[in-house]
Amino acid sequence: MLFNYVAFHYLKKILIILMGLSGLFAGLDFLMNGSSLPSFNIKVLYAFFEWQEALSLLFPLAIVFGAIWTKIAFIKQNSIAAMYSLGVTRKVLFKPFFVVSILIYLIFLLLNFTSFATARDSALSLLDNAYEVSETKDLFFKYDDNFVYIGALIPQKYKMENITLFKLKNGEVIETFSASEAWYNIDEWVATNALKKTIEVDEFGHQHLKTESLKILKTLKGYQPQILKSIYDGKALTLDRNIKALKLLQNQSLETYAIRAEIYKKVVMPLFSIALLMILLFNFPFHARYMNMAVTTTKAIGGTLFVWGILFALLGIGKNGSLNPEGAIILPVLLLWIYAFYSLIKSQKRI
Repeated sequence: MLFNYVAFHYLKKILIILMGLSGLFAGLDFLMNGSSLPSFNIKVLYAFFEWQEALSLLFPLAIVFGAIWTKIAFIKQNSIAAMYSLGVTRKVLFKPFFVVSILIYLIFLLLNFTSFATARDSALSLLDNAYEVSETKDLFFKYDDNFVYIGALIPQKYKMENITLFKLKNGEVIETFSASEAWYNIDEWVATNALKKTIEVDEFGHQHLKTESLKILKTLKGYQPQILKSIYDGKALTLDRNIKALKLLQNQSLETYAIRAEIYKKVVMPLFSIALLMILLFNFPFHARYMNMAVTTTKAIGGTLFVWGILFALLGIGKNGSLNPEGAIILPVLLLWIYAFYSLIKSQKRI
């Protein structure tokens, strides 16, 4: 009964704060950019995508602010003192807060496996009038022992144009494969009517160029169109594609700072809100006479915004490789959790 009562009030306040903050965020953005959109339907889509981006960005704040609001409301009503007088412990009172916050975190984590994760890029494509078919041009990258040049990549059509593969040995090109177009099929790219050129050396040491036609050329295994576009255009990916892109780059011995930081942003960083929730709730007085309500609330909200801002600054540092993403994102969140458990242990020794 107590669990349901507290969980209901907490969830209600989270939803009010989240809808209010996300609506304000999306509304302000729409006021600045909506006039440049061509039609009513596009404007509605743009506002919806921006609202999704706002939800993703602000839900950790809603978790903490909702708890602050709920705890302050209970203190004003003397509900906390009444619960403690009936034998309810701090740990028991904290359970509904913890369960609700974990469920919200898991919901948004699952949403990151869907197009929800790419809402910002979808909004920007509408703003740039690039919502029909977009393409990335002049890609050049390493693939196993080859280097690959792609004239144009069109992810929406699962197609690439003017592809050339350069096979190297001892730093020299010994073979090339070229095709006018290739199509993505299941987990690899397939080109038809490809041209293979091989440098051959005869018994006298003379080099000759051998040319032959290939009916089918299969290459770039694991390079999904959206992953390729994300790597070269900096576009967002769903969480599962982020993980695939990380494995792909690691297999090619390429730099993975940005991909790792993006994964930690979606999986690890929101957990700071639950740790902060524990710290604040276990350190709040249980009665209004023991606290200055305005000062305590201001400190709690200000402290939350400060931690949130610091974590976003560290996220940017981790993305550009100035600091290891694990040290920039995982370590600060881990330290918060250590202090949160310390607050829990310390609270057991107080009345």
